[in-house]
Amino acid sequence: MTVKTVGYEDLMTAIVKKQISVIGSERAILFARKVPQIAVSNDGTVVGGNKAALSALCQQYMSVASGVAKMLMKSAVAPLLNGSQLDLPDELR
Repeated sequence: MTVKTVGYEDLMTAIVKKQISVIGSERAILFARKVPQIAVSNDGTVVGGNKAALSALCQQYMSVASGVAKMLMKSAVAPLLNGSQLDLPDELR
């Protein structure tokens, strides 16, 4: 069995897709595309980025919906973090 290593791109994609389901595709992708270190496809898939980009993405969504956004983001990435050694930004702790 192959274990896929979860990276920052995976976490950001999960966050964007969760936001799409809550605030709609257009707005969710618009906010994500304000983060300069990443590229976001129309389906919410994120390419590029690192811990700083993940933090910036979280801040984008939190600027609109603060605590609710934080809760949604944490729930979006939780299934991916099982056994992960990724260093998470404060926004996801």
